[in-house]
This record gives sequence, structure tokens and C-alpha cells, in this order.
Amino acid sequence: MAYVARLAGAGVICLYALTTPMQAATPIGKVFAKSGSPSAAGPGGKRTLVEGSPIYEDDQVQTGNGNVQIIFVDDTKLVVGPNSNLVIDRFLMRGGNKARKFSVNALRGTFRFISGHSAKNAYDIKTANATIGIRGTAFDFSSGRATLVAVHVGQVRLCAYGNCETVDDRCGVGRAQNGDIDELGGKAKGRAIKSLPYIVNQGPLARPFRVNTSSCRSVATLFQNFFGGGSQGGTGGQEGGPRSNNSSPPDTGGYGG
Repeated sequence: MAYVARLAGAGVICLYALTTPMQAATPIGKVFAKSGSPSAAGPGGKRTLVEGSPIYEDDQVQTGNGNVQIIFVDDTKLVVGPNSNLVIDRFLMRGGNKARKFSVNALRGTFRFISGHSAKNAYDIKTANATIGIRGTAFDFSSGRATLVAVHVGQVRLCAYGNCETVDDRCGVGRAQNGDIDELGGKAKGRAIKSLPYIVNQGPLARPFRVNTSSCRSVATLFQNFFGGGSQGGTGGQEGGPRSNNSSPPDTGGYGG
């Protein structure tokens, strides 16, 4: 009888050990909207993401052909675009729904980032070949052989191998490639904007994740008119719905929304 009791006790301990890590993981955000079948792997296990799914520190988020739109507890908003892969490296809470440290590693793909209530120096974004420092802002960026950043509100500091460039709002566009940092203009700027999917077409995004992209759309239109030759691909937001939606300011949203 005592032997059976010891076995039962050992079983309880094993079960506790298996379940405690999952129970101890505290969500730091949730999925507000998504398309396709995005997934995450981390403290919450490997899972398909749906609206309302919790997001944890150390989660690796992958999207396939869809996207996932995440609101964090400090009201930071993040879009992980199609065929993209991102790891939430660190999220340390300070209290009052603010982060003391918020670090993500954008391994590849396209993204939108809208900062929340946390201090500017709390944010740290790493890409495949650069780092992005936040100055209270909303911007689109991509990670691959080059890092591209298009700033809509505020500023970002784009750095690689000790070289840095401040990229301003109203569609400042920066590129980090082969250790060099450049602020783009002309054809290069137009191409960069067209490679970031949510500048011209915000139709796939829920309202809290939309920003005023009119300055960048104007550049894209000029690029199309002078270098594109024709209307293929669209530049005025027609594919993504009316312009009035595209030029809406960011919603305050909210983690609880």
C-alpha cells in the first residue's frame, strides 16, 4: 500500500513538472486578426494562431501565405506579413502595462511596427543584417539580404556594423546592405516602397494596424508614372479598398480590444 502511495505521489510530481512550464508562461500579447494559417512555437507549445490566441515571450511566429496582427500588453502593434518569420526574444514587464525590455528578431520577411506605451529605449528590433532603434514611431520594414525601413510617424535609427542613419517620418526610407546604411531617394526609394506590401494596400489589415501612408503612396505613384510604364500593380490603394481607409490614423486599439 505504501509502495502504491509512493508511485501515485511520483506520478503527481511528474505531472506537475510537465504542466508547470506551460502554466508559468504569462501571455504578453494576443492575436487581434490574421489571415491564412500562421503558427507559433514556444512556451505555449507549437500551435496554429487564431484570433485571440495568446502570444508568449520566446515565441517564434511564422505566417506562410497569410499574416498575423498582434497587440501586446503595452499596446505595441506588430504585423508579421506573408512568408515571414519572427522571434520575440524578450519581453520584461515594468508594471503599468509597460515593458522594460522588448526585443524581437525579424529573421526574414515584411513587417509593420507601431510602438506602444513603453519607453523608446525599451524597444530593440534585430533583422538579418541590422538593428532598428525606436523613437516613438510607426514604420514598415523588411528583413532579408537587405533591411529596408519606411517611416510613417516619428523616427528610427538604422544601424549595421557601427554605421547608423536616422530615418525620419513622412516616408523617409533607409536601407542597410553589406554593412552600408543609405537613405534612399528616386528609383531606389520607389522600389523599396513597392516591396513593402502594406504601404500601398492596407486592405488586409485590421483598423488598429493601419497608419497614414499617403506620403509613401505619393512616392510610389511617382515611381510608377516615371519608371513603371503603365498601371500594373496599382499605386493608389485601389486594390486594398478606398483611400480614406489607407489614410486613417492608427487606432488606439488596446490589448483588451
